Amino acid sequence: MADRRPAVAGATQSAHAADHGMHLDPATREESVRRLRSAKGHLEGVLRMLEDPSVYCVDVLKQVKAVQGALSKVNESVLRSHIRDHVATAAQRGDADAIVDELMEALKYRA
Repeated sequence: MADRRPAVAGATQSAHAADHGMHLDPATREESVRRLRSAKGHLEGVLRMLEDPSVYCVDVLKQVKAVQGALSKVNESVLRSHIRDHVATAAQRGDADAIVDELMEALKYRA
């Protein structure tokens, strides 16, 4: 059966996750989607601001920081979920070494 998930540039599912059926928990997924939609709205607002020649630079900086903050919250939430749901149980599954490698890779993307 073909994978029907939409492709995202730069996104890959680790072989480890595919083998063990590890996926992001629904609550974290829903909260992340909500935050990202909010960030998208803020980002669209920043783009509109930049189209206005009278916009004040500091106002743009504040809005960009708000977008960055929303993205950081999503990053933190997904990482926390991964640690709680997958890393903490790795020894029980017998795949601690693989999970540690995966976690080290995930930490590279920490905002």
